[in-house]
Amino acid sequence: MAQNIPALLNHLDAHRESSTLSLAYASIADEGTVEVAKFVRDNPFVKYLDLRGNNIQAKGITALANGIKLNRSLRSLNLKWNAIGRDPVGVSALADVLKSNLTIGHVDLRNNRINNLGAKSIGEMLKVNTTISHLDLSWNDLGVDGGLALLDGLKHNSTLIDCQLSGSKVGEETLHEVAFLLRRNRAAAAYKASPHDAGAQVAASDPMTSHIAGGGPGTKPTAQVQSRDLQIGPGGPGVGGPGGSPTGKAPQSAISRAQWTAKDSSSLMLRLMMKEREQVLPEDKLFYQQIAEHIDKLLLESGKHKQGRVDGEEREKASTTGFVEREQRYTKEIRQCEEALQKIIADKENLQRELADKTTDLKRLNDGNAEAIRESVAMQEQAAQEEQQLRQELRGIVQNKRDLQDELALGQKDLELLQQENERLRQHVKAFQRDVNEILT
Repeated sequence: MAQNIPALLNHLDAHRESSTLSLAYASIADEGTVEVAKFVRDNPFVKYLDLRGNNIQAKGITALANGIKLNRSLRSLNLKWNAIGRDPVGVSALADVLKSNLTIGHVDLRNNRINNLGAKSIGEMLKVNTTISHLDLSWNDLGVDGGLALLDGLKHNSTLIDCQLSGSKVGEETLHEVAFLLRRNRAAAAYKASPHDAGAQVAASDPMTSHIAGGGPGTKPTAQVQSRDLQIGPGGPGVGGPGGSPTGKAPQSAISRAQWTAKDSSSLMLRLMMKEREQVLPEDKLFYQQIAEHIDKLLLESGKHKQGRVDGEEREKASTTGFVEREQRYTKEIRQCEEALQKIIADKENLQRELADKTTDLKRLNDGNAEAIRESVAMQEQAAQEEQQLRQELRGIVQNKRDLQDELALGQKDLELLQQENERLRQHVKAFQRDVNEILT
């Protein structure tokens, strides 16, 4: 991964002013996610972050959470097909940051190995978060305990209108409870988006459903939430009451299919919930509940189809963008290789010239060395001759020294004889003088 970091940094630098950052299936892992976190922390432009399929784990998601904490522009976070739930610490770090986040509305955590401990952290986050409207937790091993933790958080949440739990093993009863709470939030969102809608006003005035409508017309809207589209008539199939007829035919004042909006869908769900609460017989309650669940399933399928279309467009865009980026990168690499090759050729020519100069210098040095060797041999021969001559002279001097030493020995011997003779004569003179003196006296 270390060798891909420079390429990742170049990609981030190239998209520094873009609102969308897509690194889907780029294999950036935790090390690359740390660099992405720094980018998100300092970037005021990015709104949509796609990190699907990058083997992000606890270390990477913790770093990313720290980056999101200081970001004020991010709207959508796609983390599906990673492994952030392998260690619950990573999910907990992300949930703690999302508790106080005021911008992110879409979070995709599909297939992230999130277990019941991670679900507990997400449930705690839902209790206080006021901006997330779409949350996808499909294909995680939440289990029954995780489902109950999510349900507990969702009971205190009024902004989440879409929570996908396919393949998460949360239990059928929990799924029904979650679906009911999501319908409640969508109905409340419809009222907050259009408080003067007829169905919303009826719900606000009814004590049984006023809490769903957010407290009545006097309540200020707290969030602008998107709902799914439903291409059916305002009364629904076979639904009586406001907006529909017992025969299932829409009245003349009903909105046409082409004019049907998300607000109308939410208003319809609100009226269905009102009718469900008005019923006394269990079978009637069950009937309206089944209708609401069926409509909700249709809404979910419609949302899935739309999401599938969006995902397909994203994949096509990503593949096209990736192809163009690869082509540009390859072109840039080829140009760099050509420039490097030209530089290498120039270096080769310079080295060849230097080699020729060095060869000339070496030849000159070899000639000088040969001449020096010849001079050295001549000097050695001359020195040998001089040494021979000096040795001969030295032998002559030594012989002269010996002769002189012999002569000196003879001279010393003669000197000793002369000294002895001189002493004898002195003695004789003394005796002679003594005799003369005796004679004279």
